[in-house]
Amino acid sequence: MVASIDCETTTKIVPKSPDGYRESSQSSADASRQYQFIDFRAAASPDRQKRMPPIVEQIIAGLTTLSELPGGSTAKHRTLPTLLLYDNAGLELFDRITYLPEYYLTDCEIDVLRTHTHSIVAQIPDNSDVIELGCGSLRKTQILLDALNQQRLGITYYAIDVMPQPLHDSMESLAPKFANVSFVALCGTYDEVLTHFKKSTRRKTVLWLGSSIGNFSCDGAVQFLAGISDSALTTNDSIIIGMDKQKTPEIIMAAYHDSQDITAEFELNALSHANYIFSSYIAELKGSLSHSEKCSDCIFSVDKFRYVGEYDEEVGRHNAFLEALDDTLVKWPQEIADQVKELCGDSGALLLRRGERIYIESSHKYGDASASVLARSTGLTHIAEWPDSRNYYMLSLFRKPPTTMSPPPAIGSSSFNKWSEPLRRARMIEKFGLGASPQYPTIPTLSEWQHLWSAWDTLLLCIIPRRCLHDQPIDLRHPFIFYLGHVPAFADIHMAAADNKPLTEPQSYAQWFERGIDPNIESLSISHSHSEVPKEWPQVDDILAYRNRVRARFASWLNAYKNGVSADAARHVWMAFEHEALHFETLLYMVLQMEPKDIQAPIETSFAPLNGRQPRESWIKYEGGSDLIFGLADDSEYAMQGQALRPGHVFGWDNESPQTRISLEPFSIRSQPITNGEYLAFLQALSASSGSVDGLVPQSWISLGQNSASLLAGNYGVRTVVGTPSINSTEAALWPVCVSQKQANAYATWSGKRLPTEAEWIHASRTYHLARALATGGDHKAGFEKGKSVDGFLDQELKRGSTEVLQQPYDGFVPSDANVDLASWHPRPVATDGATFLGSAWEWTSTPFYPYDRFKPSAMYPGYSADFFDSIADQDSTHYIVQGGSYATHRRIAHRQTFRNWYQRGYPYVLATFRLVDEI
Repeated sequence: MVASIDCETTTKIVPKSPDGYRESSQSSADASRQYQFIDFRAAASPDRQKRMPPIVEQIIAGLTTLSELPGGSTAKHRTLPTLLLYDNAGLELFDRITYLPEYYLTDCEIDVLRTHTHSIVAQIPDNSDVIELGCGSLRKTQILLDALNQQRLGITYYAIDVMPQPLHDSMESLAPKFANVSFVALCGTYDEVLTHFKKSTRRKTVLWLGSSIGNFSCDGAVQFLAGISDSALTTNDSIIIGMDKQKTPEIIMAAYHDSQDITAEFELNALSHANYIFSSYIAELKGSLSHSEKCSDCIFSVDKFRYVGEYDEEVGRHNAFLEALDDTLVKWPQEIADQVKELCGDSGALLLRRGERIYIESSHKYGDASASVLARSTGLTHIAEWPDSRNYYMLSLFRKPPTTMSPPPAIGSSSFNKWSEPLRRARMIEKFGLGASPQYPTIPTLSEWQHLWSAWDTLLLCIIPRRCLHDQPIDLRHPFIFYLGHVPAFADIHMAAADNKPLTEPQSYAQWFERGIDPNIESLSISHSHSEVPKEWPQVDDILAYRNRVRARFASWLNAYKNGVSADAARHVWMAFEHEALHFETLLYMVLQMEPKDIQAPIETSFAPLNGRQPRESWIKYEGGSDLIFGLADDSEYAMQGQALRPGHVFGWDNESPQTRISLEPFSIRSQPITNGEYLAFLQALSASSGSVDGLVPQSWISLGQNSASLLAGNYGVRTVVGTPSINSTEAALWPVCVSQKQANAYATWSGKRLPTEAEWIHASRTYHLARALATGGDHKAGFEKGKSVDGFLDQELKRGSTEVLQQPYDGFVPSDANVDLASWHPRPVATDGATFLGSAWEWTSTPFYPYDRFKPSAMYPGYSADFFDSIADQDSTHYIVQGGSYATHRRIAHRQTFRNWYQRGYPYVLATFRLVDEI
């Protein structure tokens, strides 16, 4: 048995000696204890330099610095590293805590593991590595190991811990029980160990069980998980994380304040551990082989402290402190006085006043959307979750995707609640004004370009097999190979205009690939002008080489430009970026029309069973108003010609300007789009009553059975690049249905409702997001009661008034779990805790694609909008506005609330859904 990780030395344990475990390169004499032990600790290296251990430096720094709690609390405290809780004594105390009746977590986790064992093991392939962060709980880990032992082949289980004895204890107990699993103990910090897995060609599943993620701040959790992903994981590797869910404060406080005071003993043991660490270090400096916790080298008098815990309900976080019972001194050992002074400027004793608290740990509790928010922030994909029977706790599965469409956004809030970040922004605006509103860089950064390029390459060169690049799954579009050249050719044309230099060679590509076809589907002879189609497309490798030259040109320009770039050049570069992002969706909905067997899934995905779940239909009221402002201000391409780019400027397409005023009557709008399950019920009702559903079955569906001729008997799946989940039996029933505008209108007429206008949809979306964000905070929560109009709530609650906030180009209050920007490669179920206005699919409106008053076509791209406008006098318009964004919409576009997208009303392939509106 040999570990598959990349390391220079592999050691096995020998029988336990009277002094404890010792490591050796010799094989174990006890055949029943077959596991490897590998020591990665810096202390295990014979040539290490003697210096102050990092944990000692952390203790000194934490005690000599006043810091805010993770999450932005204004109170400042001295701190101690949470790691101090988990020495041998701490682990024994924590094990006792897990048996307490008040401590619900262990029972919940065992419930999850026993109930969902089959589903969890199904996500772990044969011949793969299972890596547990920690030494493995005998009660919990063995449930999973037992299933792996019976259902999988070639599994190697790794346990990582910084202390050798718990590793040996765990392995000695677990290894003999599971003959079909190989066991390896890895001793060291996660940083020391995990990098050695990066070169492994085996699939990996990291287990982070318990609720240790809750001990991290939001930023800390993101950094930790992103670090694991970067250092140890490759595409399709997984992380399973235990997450303690939000619940009543009484339950949480009881869990951390048990009647036997074992939790208090556990927390106070951190001080004893700190004493042990300092006395050990001093003994090493003195050359002594022993130390004593009763010596002068100890820095704490443990009996002068008590444990105090508090729960912050808004953030969802329990905080643990060690509070001084009397004035007490923390004295540094004389042997390290010079080092302490070098670290913090003073080696004198610290005076802790009576009642002063030292912060030791937090335990975050998570909402239903927290796993999705965490995934978005780390560049991982949230695949599945398994809750316990009381919904107190869940295991969440994350997987590393081949790419992300954008760099992961920063988390500035104190929790992973999907409304916490919007609430933080709303409070910043209340306090400081509109300057606090989030903005994207005017010119997309090189990092943004590189992520977008990576997404394109995944779609065009991985998901589509190379043998299929000449396929044309939609007759109204060019074959795939056209888009391989179209995107760089369009970009090159605009870069040539931006830097006033010739086109990239071969310049003929600009003629062939500049513009695609988009004929009128109801009259194919009608089409806008488009590029000349060559008799034979260039070779794929030649187009890729051209693409690479264009990308290098953009990278060079982005690296070179500084302040002072012209507005014209910047607009050309921005236009190329958004064009590329928009065409990603075009290519994706074409791919979805391929035969599923020809699609190469970019990531392994599972779909949750339906289990009888149904969407909760609810309606939201709006008062409307007169002279509501829509559109983008201060973006006249003509007025900005020849000028320097203004800092913070927001570009938009020509149809977004100029701003316009529209009056709205009161209306109510459905909180969620219509789902696949609801639309199937509509078709079945029509089929049963009239027998005719001609033209109403969505192209986004595919028949999964032999009875496709009968809607009542058939089984439909939804087309995605990661599978075709059944509407009858999986979560796909709860996804927004993707249909044409004609099909959406048919449903609305059948239901006695209508589609929203463009202005109604925008007003509903932008006011709801801001109102819901404010309602998350205690200072506004009471005013957002059921039945009150959303815009009326804003007028009452927002101190600075809502008008100018809502007119900002970007919606800064979109919930953090919005399914855009390839957060997943498929739609997600509609939310059950409020409204969903952005993500999974665009939304049809009843508004024809008309220009705003005083519209001027772009001089840089005059046909972008004007070629598709219908005459206002035309009573049977062709193109209609869609709003929002799909799972494949770049977040720059999805968050810009002035953006206007459009499709032909009968075009059945697009990622567009709909919701209903009713009059009040």
